[in-house]
Amino acid sequence: MKTFLIAVVLSFVLAPSALLRRNAAWLAEHPAAKLEYSTQLLATHFPIDIKPAGGSLQGKWQIDAKAQSCTLVLSLPGGEERAYTWKGGVEVKAQGGGGWPEVEALLWGACGIWAAGVGGGEPRVGLERFLSSMQINLKASELRLLGREVVYAVGATGERTPQYWIDKEDYSARGLRWLGAAGTLWELRLKQSDRMELWREGQLALRVWARPAKPKGK
Repeated sequence: MKTFLIAVVLSFVLAPSALLRRNAAWLAEHPAAKLEYSTQLLATHFPIDIKPAGGSLQGKWQIDAKAQSCTLVLSLPGGEERAYTWKGGVEVKAQGGGGWPEVEALLWGACGIWAAGVGGGEPRVGLERFLSSMQINLKASELRLLGREVVYAVGATGERTPQYWIDKEDYSARGLRWLGAAGTLWELRLKQSDRMELWREGQLALRVWARPAKPKGK
């Protein structure tokens, strides 16, 4: 009986092509053409040269998906700023100080998904190009648990295999898992419309709140 129920559940897993088509449609309906967010970042570990009071930093996150550009500017103690810029999915550059692997991974994953939403006029093309660059197998899909929720996963089965996660109900982007250049396992989890988490090797590394910035003068 148990085997039969498992077979029935698995039979309802959509093919990767259908999942990506529906997710691309969702991305097209929620474009990030040019947006600015006010951001709060809470980290479990900060770089040695950053010691914020209360364990969190404020900043702003600027996205220009059509230009394939994404910048996170963090306000540091003492009035200084540090900017991390993702450009065209090539690398993340730091300005005003040294690198920060967790923040760089955050931008790599989140900005890649947002930029894929425009894809040069075709969201699915941009999405598939981005996922392929993350070594995600676009010919495999399954149902899996993400925390306590069931999501669709595009990618091969395995605890350390790259995957892209899609909401089971509305086909929204829920996050992805990939291996960094040094073999580090990263997971980006899009929790809600204004909250995301970055996990490193199974441990929570960052919590981020990103809310649309208020228009000037209001």
